[in-house]
Amino acid sequence: MSFLSTSLRRESSKALTLFSKRYTTTSQPVLTGYRKYAQQFKNKPGSYMTSFAILHELTAVAPFPFIYFALDNSSLKIPFPENVVTEGNKFINKARVYYKYPPLEPDNQVMVNLVTTYCIVKALLPLRIAVSAAMTPFMAERLIGPMVAFVRKAIKPKAKM
Repeated sequence: MSFLSTSLRRESSKALTLFSKRYTTTSQPVLTGYRKYAQQFKNKPGSYMTSFAILHELTAVAPFPFIYFALDNSSLKIPFPENVVTEGNKFINKARVYYKYPPLEPDNQVMVNLVTTYCIVKALLPLRIAVSAAMTPFMAERLIGPMVAFVRKAIKPKAKM
C-alpha cells in the first residue's frame, strides 16, 4: 500500500508541476493601454492605415448633410456681405447652367450654407482625428482584417494533387 501511495504521489506531483508550469510561465508580457494597439499596428500596418483612412473620410463626409440641413432649416443668418453672395451665385450659376441645372437666385443662401458647412467640418478636424484613431483598432480587427483574409483565401491558388 505504501508503494502504491508513494508512486501515486510522485505521479500526481509531476502532473501538478507540469500543470502549474504551463500556466505560470509566459513568453511575452501582457500589453495594456496604447502599447497593445501599437503592437497590433506593428503586426498589421496596412489594415490599420486603411482603417484610419476610411474612418477619417467617413467622419468628414457623414456630418456634412446633417450640418447643412441644420443650417438650411434654422433661422441662423451667416454674416456674408450681400455683394459676395451675389457674385458667388453668379459664378456658380455659370457652372449650373453649363451642366443644365436651373440657376440660383442672386440672394440664395445655398452656397453660403455649403461653405459654412465645409468650414465647420474642417474646424472639427482634431475631433475627427481623435474619433478615427479611437475606432481604428476595432475596424481593423473586425472589418478590414476579415475582408483581407477572405480575399487572400479567394485568390489563393488551389494545390494540385
